[in-house]
Amino acid sequence: MQTSLLSLIRNLKLNHISRREKLLLGIFTIWLVIFYINETIVPYGTASKCKWPSLTTEKSSTSEKQSNILLIADPQLIDNHTYPGRNELLLKLSQHTVDQYLKRNYQALQYQLQPSHIVFLGDLLDNGRASTDEYFNREVARFKSIFPFGNNVFTNLPGNHDIGFGDLIRVAVRDRFSRTFGEPNTLLNINGVDIIMLDTTSLSSTKDVIRTSAQNFVLQLPQKTSPRVLFSHVPLFRDINLSCGPHRESSHFNVLGHGYQYQNSLVPDISKQLLDTIEPDLIFSGDDHDYCDIEHEGGVREITVKSMSMAMGIKYPAVQLLSFISNGEKMQYKTEICYLQTPYINVVVYIILAIISIAIILVQNMRSKLNMRKGQYSILPLNNYQGNTVYKRRLIVDCFKECLVAGIGVLCIYRFLIVK
Repeated sequence: MQTSLLSLIRNLKLNHISRREKLLLGIFTIWLVIFYINETIVPYGTASKCKWPSLTTEKSSTSEKQSNILLIADPQLIDNHTYPGRNELLLKLSQHTVDQYLKRNYQALQYQLQPSHIVFLGDLLDNGRASTDEYFNREVARFKSIFPFGNNVFTNLPGNHDIGFGDLIRVAVRDRFSRTFGEPNTLLNINGVDIIMLDTTSLSSTKDVIRTSAQNFVLQLPQKTSPRVLFSHVPLFRDINLSCGPHRESSHFNVLGHGYQYQNSLVPDISKQLLDTIEPDLIFSGDDHDYCDIEHEGGVREITVKSMSMAMGIKYPAVQLLSFISNGEKMQYKTEICYLQTPYINVVVYIILAIISIAIILVQNMRSKLNMRKGQYSILPLNNYQGNTVYKRRLIVDCFKECLVAGIGVLCIYRFLIVK
């Protein structure tokens, strides 16, 4: 195998390339082009279809600066908790596929949109709530390699997969999350709009030691003087008959759904308290993985943002774009869903191309061996039988060697020229 690669390089230098080496070069070139299209051109082209609206008008004050916020829900980096019992090699392949999907689409969104702020709506990891410190630190490093931290990036909103839910939250795990990703309960003002990030997973606990920090944060909020946008991982309770709108994939939002360490929506009492106390003008949530756009009593709009991950049970992952301007008293905003590269198409393309590549190598070797055998037939049947056996063995061995060389070459192209 090494001899074959060295021979290919040596012949390239001598400007003398055999038919076999031309075939391998052709295969490598096709793979490079296909990789580049699927891993770079498609995600960047898809992201370019998403645009920030222009809210500034002639009547707008020069001090009313437009803010463009990219909202990301439930990246939920997969691990052995996601697929218990899955073969380790297959799990690593799944992790790599999903991580690369998140990374290239995140890079494309940043490049094309250049948001003023980026807000994650929780469930950063799939099993942060039950992981050891050592495992947690490895997963955090993995998260940062996909989503680099920055001054305009907010990762502090915890999800139930990050710290747990309600009474099952462990304070030590929540504190670890806070030290790593930031204080969960936060109030900041962005260009005249109060942005409120609330740890509703802890607020849902009946235990004082878990609930108090989030409860006190809500009760100690200053009186509303500016427009407010509330960010919560868990959606607020709503009428079970409300439609989520045309962007939702599943038939309905299961408001009452709950189970171990999760609850599809906050209980009615907590939801009412948040609406009455915080008085939000707009709410964004995550957790459900699918899209939902509803209006609460009183006209407060809530959008549950789609998951960005290709591994969360939806066909078309997306992020949410939020643009607003404010004079400090009123807010004008627009928000749009932004779809990402359709998942799995590239995987199917690679499988088909791999089959075609193997078929081409097989046909080329069969032709080569047939040409070599011309004139070598014996009139003795035994000799012909022995010749056929040797021919088949050589064909299998040569095809295996060339497929191995081609496979290693393709992996090197992907690893060193495509993966960033």
